[in-house]
Amino acid sequence: MIKNKTILLISISLSVYLIFTIVCCNFLFSDEKLSIPRTNYDGNQLRLNGYYYHQNDDGRTRVMFLYRNGVLFSTRYYSSLDLNVIESKMISDFDVLRKEKTRWGVFLIIDDKIKYEEWATPTELVSVKKSSGYIENDTILHITEHFFTYNGEKYPVNEVWHFRQFSPKPDSTNVYIK
Repeated sequence: MIKNKTILLISISLSVYLIFTIVCCNFLFSDEKLSIPRTNYDGNQLRLNGYYYHQNDDGRTRVMFLYRNGVLFSTRYYSSLDLNVIESKMISDFDVLRKEKTRWGVFLIIDDKIKYEEWATPTELVSVKKSSGYIENDTILHITEHFFTYNGEKYPVNEVWHFRQFSPKPDSTNVYIK
C-alpha cells in the first residue's frame, strides 16, 4: 500500500515537472516573432522578376528573392562569384533550403527606404535579424544596418545588392509566414 502511494506520488511529481519544463522551455526558448507584418508590395521601386545578390570581399555570394506578397527568401552563402554557377547550385538547393525557417522573412518599402526582417541563428536559438537601407534604383539596394535581437546590437554595414533577372523564380509558399 505504501509502495503504491510512493509510486503514485513519484509519477505525479514527474508528470508535473515534465509539464512545467515543457511549458517553461517553450516560453523561454521559443523562436522570436517578426515585428514587420507581411504586407503586399504593389510599388515599382524594385524589380521582382529575379533576385538580388550581394558579393562579399571574400568571394562569397548570397541571393535574396523578394515577392509581391511581401515575403523574402534568402539562400545560403555560395563560395563563388560566378552567378551562372550559383544559379545551378541554387536551383538544386531550393527544395532543401525552403524547409529552413532561417531562409524566410518579410520586407517593407516606404518611398526609397527598405527594411526587412528574417530569422537568423547566431546562437542555438532562432532570433530575428532586422536590416535596413535605401533603394538607389530599381536594380540596386544599399543595406546600411543590421540589428540582431538576440544581443540588441546594431551593426553598420555597406552591402550593395544588385538585381539579376531570373526564371523560373522559386515559389514564396512556406509554412512560416502567413
